[in-house]
Amino acid sequence: MQTNFDEITGRKKFFDNVNKELNKLIDPATGKVKADLVEQVNCPNCEANSYDPLFVKQGFDFVRCKNCNLVYVTPRLLESATLAYYGDAPNQESMVDWLNVLANPTNQAWQIPYFQEAVDILAKLIPANGKILDIGCSIGLFMEIAQKSGFECVGLEPEPKSREYALNRGLDVRPQLFNDAGLPPASFDAITMFGVLEHLSKPKQMLADIWNTLKPGGVVMVIVPNVYSFANGTLHEQARTFTGRNHLSYFAWDTLSDLFKRSGYEVAHLDTTLAGLDAVLNHWQFNDPHTSLSLDLLPPKMRALLQDPEGRAKFEKFIRDWDMGLRLRLAARKPK
Repeated sequence: MQTNFDEITGRKKFFDNVNKELNKLIDPATGKVKADLVEQVNCPNCEANSYDPLFVKQGFDFVRCKNCNLVYVTPRLLESATLAYYGDAPNQESMVDWLNVLANPTNQAWQIPYFQEAVDILAKLIPANGKILDIGCSIGLFMEIAQKSGFECVGLEPEPKSREYALNRGLDVRPQLFNDAGLPPASFDAITMFGVLEHLSKPKQMLADIWNTLKPGGVVMVIVPNVYSFANGTLHEQARTFTGRNHLSYFAWDTLSDLFKRSGYEVAHLDTTLAGLDAVLNHWQFNDPHTSLSLDLLPPKMRALLQDPEGRAKFEKFIRDWDMGLRLRLAARKPK
């Protein structure tokens, strides 16, 4: 039994409290989210209103658009309820838990190379010493790494505790949502949104809103969950990716590209990152996907492969290289 990353970083406590909070939204009579908290919506990408149902999880319906294939949640929480969660909302223990996860040294040691890879991708696409706006910057770890690489960074973070953490580290982080921030036109070489787009009720509108703030030839970079990752494709609704309150849209290689193209951007980079392998290996053995990893019940050759660090690294590389990584990374350019 291997050490559980979720336990060490506090992720388990976070997910446990998320589940408790979600249960409070459910109407016991229907098993669905309370009717006065939700609204029926069309596809956030193409605005079609025809879809195939995929599954129900924790009272939320997950569907796939028949027109563009985007996976999304409908009905979804009213925007007022969602904003209350991400703002200074009382009784949301999971928000405090998540800050503790982000500040955890083990978690940061894992995230630093993850964000460094993102910086390295941007460095090939924008001028050296360029100016980056990080929307939803959280505690500012990406900003710190980008600044060490010579970029100038401004962050936006409405959640007060995360913002305070970032400010205490000397970062330029502001409390407004993007449309309230009053940023000058053509003032940034890049705008980043890591773990943001899937939370937005109108992702296409956000790409339109940031257009004027981006310099001609500037780049938007996003990281979002990959709905058809190796892990999600294996676990389906058991995957932690699928949380109907927090994640409203679930992008694939094609649907993420389509969203940006519909918004006038030119895709300059698209790949996948992270393997999410432990949950899959547990699931294969009929264990809880999210418990500590055990290899005991795997076939001998597979077990030997995964016990060898080089063998496991090759397996994870295969997952990423074949577009099945846990997250999609896309950078798209605004035409000059």
